[in-house]
Amino acid sequence: MARATIKSIAARTGYSVGTVSSALRGAKSVRRETREKIQKVANELGYRVNLDGLKLRTNKSYHIAVLVGVSMDASEEWEGVEFTRILSGISIALQGSRYQLSVFSVSDIESAIVTLQSIVHEGLADGVIFSGTRRNDPRIAYLQKHGFPFVTYGMSDSPKPHPFVDFDSQAAAYDATTRLIDLGHRRIALINPPGDLIYAAQREKGYLDALAVGGVSFDSELICNGPTTALFGRQAFQALMQAPNRASAIICANEAMTLGVLSAAAETGVQVGRDVVVISTDDLHLSQYFVPPPSTYYLPIVETSRLLGEFMLKSLDGADPSETQKKIRATFIERQPDTPAPQMARAN
Repeated sequence: MARATIKSIAARTGYSVGTVSSALRGAKSVRRETREKIQKVANELGYRVNLDGLKLRTNKSYHIAVLVGVSMDASEEWEGVEFTRILSGISIALQGSRYQLSVFSVSDIESAIVTLQSIVHEGLADGVIFSGTRRNDPRIAYLQKHGFPFVTYGMSDSPKPHPFVDFDSQAAAYDATTRLIDLGHRRIALINPPGDLIYAAQREKGYLDALAVGGVSFDSELICNGPTTALFGRQAFQALMQAPNRASAIICANEAMTLGVLSAAAETGVQVGRDVVVISTDDLHLSQYFVPPPSTYYLPIVETSRLLGEFMLKSLDGADPSETQKKIRATFIERQPDTPAPQMARAN
């Protein structure tokens, strides 16, 4: 089989040699639809560009950086479970493009800023993807200041719009709380991430809004903020069960926290489904194997993270942020009857 060339791609697509050449370089003078069509044919014909030469001509690295948070705490057993799926989704989106993933491990915001400085000033990547957006996030401010393309897994409070993909945490918390109120629960706890995270604030707002609409008084003792780990879920459950007027239902921010709650319940003789109801969010489909398996708000994380990669490519192509923002509603999966414990129902 003859080696694919720009001329053979031009003959197949009907575009001129100049247009094909520009499209394969990623030139913005060629419409995105045309570039995608030409790239598809190039892939079908097995065309391989001299990437080293292309990097020199375009002054681009053809790498997408993904910041992965790595905890220094060895007790965080859940670490890495979610990021493998996120990386998988992004990789799927980059297939067929010239871009490759570069993973950078960071332990906190300070190390993330140092890493971003290296990426930007040393040309280690052409764009960045990261998660865990915070209030007044310095990573976002830094990248916007330098005009460097990025996409976040999570919304932000930045006054300047930017590309993001996010799980509608506020809606999930509101729906879960409303569901429990309608079933008779009045002591509903929320085990939530640290308060400086944007999605923690979103969940708390959804929770508080549902309490207000349902006419249920708010008790600050029912909100537990901490690391999204099984260990914290266990500790939070133990604290909630020691309260004089303990919770009859608990909403957990992720499956790791939920696992800690279920473990603590089993150890203390509290029966989930009879004495207390547990609902989990950020379901990775692992909780279906928990005992008992809790009801969850499921989000297909590979599909969600694929959007991160797609939005990154569009951002590098100069797309307006309005074209690269998506908030996704989760699907509720009922695995347990969310009825109030009899004694709780009588007490309220």
